[in-house]
Amino acid sequence: MYKKDTDILDNYAFHFLEDVENPFVQLTAIGREKRCSSGYYWENRERRPAWLFQYTLSGSGTVKINGQEQPVDEEKAFFLKLPGEESYYFDEKRSQAPWEFLFIMFECHGAERYCRQIERYLGQIFSLPRSHEAVRLLFEIHVMAREGMVRNPFWLSSKTFEFLCLLCTDTIPGNKAGEGSSLGARAGDYIRKHYMNPIGISDAAAFLKVSQSHLSREFYRETGIKAIDYLTRARLDNAVDLLTATEKTIEEIAVECGFANANYFGKVFKKHMDMTPAQFREYVRREGYSKMQI
Repeated sequence: MYKKDTDILDNYAFHFLEDVENPFVQLTAIGREKRCSSGYYWENRERRPAWLFQYTLSGSGTVKINGQEQPVDEEKAFFLKLPGEESYYFDEKRSQAPWEFLFIMFECHGAERYCRQIERYLGQIFSLPRSHEAVRLLFEIHVMAREGMVRNPFWLSSKTFEFLCLLCTDTIPGNKAGEGSSLGARAGDYIRKHYMNPIGISDAAAFLKVSQSHLSREFYRETGIKAIDYLTRARLDNAVDLLTATEKTIEEIAVECGFANANYFGKVFKKHMDMTPAQFREYVRREGYSKMQI
């Protein structure tokens, strides 16, 4: 049975005099705590501007978002912009003690869009395995801080930005499609196997025996991308490879990648790549690129 006096704090704050003015991203605090009492309560309305990421290692706590209380238990994180209307706390009646977590707090100047990307695709509360590279990086930074080895503001900023990029990796459209046996995963598998044919999302829905609207809704919920955009991306990915590595005509590539005709292929390609297929082919060959990732 944990008592109130067993709360454990292992936290570190940073303010480097040698840092540049308004750095791209600036870590202000990192910590690891164990909380067991209702004395742990944060109301975010009056807090200084920052972003907060908090990851549960064991036990559980509560986050209140839009008036709704949500538990955050093992391997769940919450990501909040401060100040805000949210609050988070340990509830002695409902939370599981000790609530052990890692947190970082950082200010964003140029990196705000990365935070918005994470918030948009992953939400304010999301799951991460403990083996995730972003979580492992937090452990690394915390150990360095505890041992007094964090003396360089530029190293710390680079690690904070790396952390954001590792989270953003999970927001890449379709990155999660094809994992498991969910509806979105099965739809992603169908699209990847048939994108070279003149299919639409209605064909995937018919194959999976669900309505198109239901498939579209579930696919977006699971992957953070519209099903039609996932189909377009699969086609463009193959088109880029064929334009780079073969001598096939634009018309041949359009048909092989599932586009209705070369004219439509050209319009879609230019919309997403900011150049026509012919211009793209000339560009990659002039620059000597073997392959381009999109």
